[in-house]
Amino acid sequence: ALPIYLAMSGENRENTLFYSDIPKKINKEALLMLAWKPLLDSFQAMPDYRTYSREEELLRERKRIGTVGIAAFDYHRESGTFLFQAGSGIYFVKDGGAHEFTKQPIKPTLVETSCHNIRMDPKLCPADPMWICFVHSSDLWISNLQTGEERRLTFVHKESANIEDDPKSAGIATFVLQEEFDRYTGYWWCPRTEPIPGGGKILRILYEESDESEVEIIDVTSPMLETRRADSFRYPKTGTSNPKVTFKLSEVTVDADGRIVSVLDKELVQPFEVLFDGVEYIVRAGWTREGKYAWAVLLDRSQTRLQIVLIPPALFIPAVGDTVERQRLVQSVPDSVTPMVIYQETTDIWINVHDILHIFPQTNDDEIGR
Repeated sequence: ALPIYLAMSGENRENTLFYSDIPKKINKEALLMLAWKPLLDSFQAMPDYRTYSREEELLRERKRIGTVGIAAFDYHRESGTFLFQAGSGIYFVKDGGAHEFTKQPIKPTLVETSCHNIRMDPKLCPADPMWICFVHSSDLWISNLQTGEERRLTFVHKESANIEDDPKSAGIATFVLQEEFDRYTGYWWCPRTEPIPGGGKILRILYEESDESEVEIIDVTSPMLETRRADSFRYPKTGTSNPKVTFKLSEVTVDADGRIVSVLDKELVQPFEVLFDGVEYIVRAGWTREGKYAWAVLLDRSQTRLQIVLIPPALFIPAVGDTVERQRLVQSVPDSVTPMVIYQETTDIWINVHDILHIFPQTNDDEIGR
């Protein structure tokens, strides 16, 4: 076994990746002391000490992160791929998987990009670890670790200098979800791909789209006094409007050589508020292990009703601007394709949200365990 963890070495104050070798045979009578070994080779995670983008600073505040360096990492066990954000870049290393575990520290590889702003929340595709997804300027992008191909998936954010003119985002958890419900991501890779003729496949990403048009904008004086400026933020005060949210689905078709053939953006067949009446917050989301359903934990505004729902991918239709074409697509969806509420809880007080939820593999089409 080879546990991986984030820690701070005695040489500097940066978080980085360490590992420990666990012997296959252990003397139960003896105390086992594990040695810390660095996984990364002379890697300076923060070239500019304590220099963060505005997005990073806000996220660090909401996560209560006080350390510098690597704050989180993603791991694909079968391929031995580690992915993490460090400084202004995204990096990956390979260790284990189909190969032997390293005996020496590994030099990380930078994921090259054409993006001009910070890339955040990088995640490996569990069905094909050559593909990663990340958030750039409030929109979703994907990139191939092997070929370097990069593609923007969503186009909801305009990168306007005026916050009032740019209320939408894709793949991001808004302030309330981060601060009150500890959800810090807004997109989820499907764990399975769909094969297509010719050796290609379809990758799917469920994501949350937010519209903060009705959320109040407040001005906060910068803590950096020498800048003498005020930052504008959207802040939903108690009793005022929250962001309008919905689920969307991005389908990426790649050919047998791993090149992107097409990207299709899909939306729910009916408005979110119609399909999920009374829901205010998407507090958790993901996919079942087989990729047959997306799942979500939904909460009303008073936090007295919680639902766990299954969402079939067939509930999404291509997002088109033509009204007649959209109506044709809506009519093509069978009436049997609907969200399924598999659990509901109500209370007179409030419901605490947690992460103690595990959906078991589905062995019977008519049953699902949690």
